[in-house]
Amino acid sequence: MRANMVVRESPVLSYLTHDQLDAIHNATLELLATTGVQILQEEALELLKAAGAIIKPNNIVKIPEVLVKNALQTAPSRIVMSNRLGKRCLFLEPGRSYFGTGSGCPNTIDIYSQERRRTTGEDVANVARLCDCLPNIDFVMDLGLVEDKYPDLGYIYGFEAMARNTTKPIISSCANGRNAQDIIDLAAVIVGGHDQLREKTLIAIYSEATAPLRHAQDALEKLLVCAKNWVPVIHTIGSLAGASAPVTLAGALVTGNAEVLSALVIHQLKQPGAPFFHGGTITPIDMKTMVHPYGAPEFHVASACLTEMGRYYRLPVFSTGGCTDAKMFDEQASAEAAYSLLLEALAGGNLIHDIGYIDSGLTSDLSTICFSDEMIGLIKHVVCPVAVDEEHLALDAAQRVGPGGHFLKDPHTFKYFRNVFSPKLLVRDRYEIWEEKGRQTLGQAVRQKVIDLLESHRCEPFSEQVEKSFGDLISTIENRIKG
Repeated sequence: MRANMVVRESPVLSYLTHDQLDAIHNATLELLATTGVQILQEEALELLKAAGAIIKPNNIVKIPEVLVKNALQTAPSRIVMSNRLGKRCLFLEPGRSYFGTGSGCPNTIDIYSQERRRTTGEDVANVARLCDCLPNIDFVMDLGLVEDKYPDLGYIYGFEAMARNTTKPIISSCANGRNAQDIIDLAAVIVGGHDQLREKTLIAIYSEATAPLRHAQDALEKLLVCAKNWVPVIHTIGSLAGASAPVTLAGALVTGNAEVLSALVIHQLKQPGAPFFHGGTITPIDMKTMVHPYGAPEFHVASACLTEMGRYYRLPVFSTGGCTDAKMFDEQASAEAAYSLLLEALAGGNLIHDIGYIDSGLTSDLSTICFSDEMIGLIKHVVCPVAVDEEHLALDAAQRVGPGGHFLKDPHTFKYFRNVFSPKLLVRDRYEIWEEKGRQTLGQAVRQKVIDLLESHRCEPFSEQVEKSFGDLISTIENRIKG
């Protein structure tokens, strides 16, 4: 091979030039310095005031550029998460994408009856158990609201259901700072203590700004608790362009970026060097239906642009894919899930979440998760690098076979043919064989696979010591709520 040959590690989707990224960044700094953000939490206000931010009436805080610059210098450029067994498995750095579910759907599609109903704790357990055995699902979010015991402890029970039914890393939603600390304490029990949790990062905590340009008390409590405990926090944008953000993509990126960077400033003032994610969701409001459209192309273009902003700042990125506005797993669901996953993978988002969201984020669906797992396997073949070296140029094989021959029996074919994508659900059989197998549609095949996996797979249980300590802590939390 040639010396100093330049190779492309993977294809990259890019919407913004460096000059455009500079323009968005500079507009963000101007917005933070002149308009500011509303901060509705006392400790965060004190941290900002002590650092030199300007506090105006109604808790409006104007943040000077130097605070943003300092925060970006101290925030880590990579985050590594571990599974329940202590293995470091998510390397959240440029060029690495991982995929997982979303959170908080009030409804679900029952895999057996195919009816839409309210989500239960058992549904969250089923999501985790399904994800545990799907090879291309890398992390788990609860994908549902647990309200069937003590509603105030819904997020606690959601975390419990995930932790018991998957060994994969978990991103947990929570209600407030107290809730976040309880979940962090439970995760620490699983891995052997808070020091071990810092070394073996099993969880990240999800939070969200209130667009436009506001940080609520509960959200900032979560942010500060995570900083104190060195647990990664995902304090995201969640805006509707045309409603809670400017209707133009560049304008929405500026206000959203201001929300993220102002949260980062508070976070790094609390604990310099604590792990923090950039990213979030920006989607246009559909003016005909007034819904938050998860299948909108603008949504996923915005996510790709936020990924570019994260790379610009050298921060890990939380992104979105595998979701749909369809009301069940059908042709629309498969199309929107597949294109969004491909686009976000090409953009290079680190944590690509919301797999399993249907019905514009109001309903969860196990079939969509299972189908997305197959799509991610296919996408990994699309975004992988093209190897151009002596072995892959295959001159020796071509010379052995020569004109008019075939490569079926050549050793080079035996060595590499398994690298070709081989689908499990998508059909490649000849028509007659497909008929002999029962003329099964994709939807039927996906549903049957989900049922088979749920009925056959069981996650590795807690050890006896962890089981006792975990159960005792759950009881303590319940007793505190009951008073």
